[in-house]
Amino acid sequence: MSGTGPEPIGGQALIEGVMMRRGSRWAAAVRQPDGTIVTTSHRLPAGLEGPRRVPLVRGVLALGESVGLGTRAMAWAARAREPEDTGGYSKVGVALSTVVAAVLAVGVFGVGPGIAAKAAGIEGRFVFNLVEGLIRLSLLLGYLWALSRAPAVRRVFAYHGAEHMTIHAYEHGEPLEPERIRTFDRRHPRCGTSFLLIVAVVSIAVHVAIGTPDWPVLIASRIIGLPLVAALAYEAVRAAGRHQGSTLGRIVAAPGAWLQSITTREPDDDQIEVAVAALRATVDAAAAAH
Repeated sequence: MSGTGPEPIGGQALIEGVMMRRGSRWAAAVRQPDGTIVTTSHRLPAGLEGPRRVPLVRGVLALGESVGLGTRAMAWAARAREPEDTGGYSKVGVALSTVVAAVLAVGVFGVGPGIAAKAAGIEGRFVFNLVEGLIRLSLLLGYLWALSRAPAVRRVFAYHGAEHMTIHAYEHGEPLEPERIRTFDRRHPRCGTSFLLIVAVVSIAVHVAIGTPDWPVLIASRIIGLPLVAALAYEAVRAAGRHQGSTLGRIVAAPGAWLQSITTREPDDDQIEVAVAALRATVDAAAAAH
């Protein structure tokens, strides 16, 4: 997500908190059980500034960094809220859970739809890949809808909305106050949810070029081809965010904006305050680095 200035601002909702990132700095804020807000800020590993500017390469790099940073931020948030109960929230524990989730995601969303279409006997370059893509989209939408029914997840989705609205306000130069932040949309064109949807759509186009492969090529292409699909999807989301006011930008962003109606909720003022604390900590850390 781009903010006022040369570097974009992105973020992620946490359990009772928000993580924000700008350039090589990131910060997070969490509301503790006693109502106080605590923050932390850190620097990302140096030496990757060049690759982060290379088209396609930056998409793969961003995906890897997002997973790693998200894991680190979630572990910190859990420890910040429950400092005396860190057994299930160690870096190793959260990292292991993330790896298991990633493997399941690749299996279910990456390879599974192709296997289902192949097993059903679907033939033809375009029909096969269209059916596979529709299965993938259905799984994604069904998963997010089911996830949104859980009360604890709805609170995380509210923090997701607070994150977007706060960045919108910052981008427009508005005071970071709840009453002003509330005037902005809880959806954002560079959201990771939009990225997931664009990945599903781009995968159809990429897989059409492969055709209807046999079983070994089908499975290998869906795994090995993921970085390429992710890289292309990243560039599409980036372009949409850069040209929000254009017709093309609105067209590209529209499906993701609709999907964000599931993955974001209207936040309360307390949640907005946490998002503001995370944003300010991030901006301060980035400014101190220059």
